[in-house]
Amino acid sequence: MPIVTCGLLSVLEQAGLPARARWDDALIITVDADAKAAAQAIADAPTPDIDALSWPTRRPQALGPSLREADNPLFAYRTLVADAGPTTRRLLRAVATDQALDSFGCPLRTRLLRGAKSDLSPFRDWGKLSPEALQEELEVGPTFKSGQSGRCLGLVPEVHTFGGTVGREPSEIGASSELLAVLLRHGIIALPPIGISMRNSYVVGGPLLTSNRSQLSWPQWSLDCGAIELRALYSMREIHSDRPDAAFLRQRGITAVYRSTAQKLSTTGEVFRWGERVA
Repeated sequence: MPIVTCGLLSVLEQAGLPARARWDDALIITVDADAKAAAQAIADAPTPDIDALSWPTRRPQALGPSLREADNPLFAYRTLVADAGPTTRRLLRAVATDQALDSFGCPLRTRLLRGAKSDLSPFRDWGKLSPEALQEELEVGPTFKSGQSGRCLGLVPEVHTFGGTVGREPSEIGASSELLAVLLRHGIIALPPIGISMRNSYVVGGPLLTSNRSQLSWPQWSLDCGAIELRALYSMREIHSDRPDAAFLRQRGITAVYRSTAQKLSTTGEVFRWGERVA
């Protein structure tokens, strides 16, 4: 669960509860706090206020279409970033990067946000979280409850496996884990994209991204990592090679590598599902 794990570490560190994680046979989080304190930190974590910004369009659901309404999309994006509060600014930097532009001159968005919905809607109107419910999920595991089928669609790779939008089975469409859904959002914010040079042009790169369009890779690791180390680990070149060297990775505390290829939902959206072990 690479994105959720990064989200949890990020939230705990922001709350003054430095945490470490390792994921060998199981995911283990070490933090000097009990489940009650951790749940309260998650419930109290600052959230972005998208609607406080002066957008080119009214209440946009996606960044790109709104920016294209401006005469200068790049300038409009940078103005939004400059005018935003700290958490909203982090979200804007996580949704897109101005280090790479599309054919309209808009900042390219992260490939961690895919789906038939949009890249802003999942971060609007989070609602009031229940510390008691979050604590229960931390202690006994995710609880999948009925919800809106479109909630969090586009957040990956957990979206179709760990409850961002659906449960474990196709019959559970609309089921959502409150804990996983909120940590997934925080994980996206904690893993901003970057611009990289590829074939004489700039495209979107960043943590977990193996190819520009269609693949994500993530490790299992036996060493303790905080949020910053984890972001570096997710970007490690050997993890994203065509044939990762298992012996080389084991020497560095990486016990396995998984890879997932995007699958189309429709003409407008794709998702990543369960990964295949490649090392």
